[in-house]
Amino acid sequence: MKKNRIKRVALLCCTLFLLGGCGNTSQPASSGKARDLKTMEKEMLEADKTLPEMEVVRGSDKDAEDNFTVLSDFDYDRVEDYFYAYSKTGTAEEIAVIRLKDKDDVAPMMDAIHAHLEDRKGTMEEYSPEQVDRVDKAVVTYEGNDVAMIVSEKNGLVQEKFKLGKEK
Repeated sequence: MKKNRIKRVALLCCTLFLLGGCGNTSQPASSGKARDLKTMEKEMLEADKTLPEMEVVRGSDKDAEDNFTVLSDFDYDRVEDYFYAYSKTGTAEEIAVIRLKDKDDVAPMMDAIHAHLEDRKGTMEEYSPEQVDRVDKAVVTYEGNDVAMIVSEKNGLVQEKFKLGKEK
């Protein structure tokens, strides 16, 4: 009887040990699995060779929080990092990736990006009507804690670089 109890305790310990590796394996965006935004920025901007010269602001910039307000009114305290590239010539092209602290914020961030795009569309309708179609074809997508906005002639190529980066 004592041997059976020892076997059961040993079996229970082994089971608990093995189950310890299961469960919630989600990791914060800053974990080793997340690709660094600088690399993502470079690859995404290089994917569309038709892009005009782009100005880039980043979460590491001195005025990062103020610069972010141009892109979104989303609560900046919920943002881990970002980059936002926009055309220096005032055309519609924009590419951004926002890395959020919490995956639960993805849907509200995407809503904020759609609101930004509606504002951009209004601006383009007033000042550059030929650019409206580009804004209408914008891509807003996400992977994990990262939300991407892509307004370019080659949205698909840029989006592919965003998605491929998440698989590495």
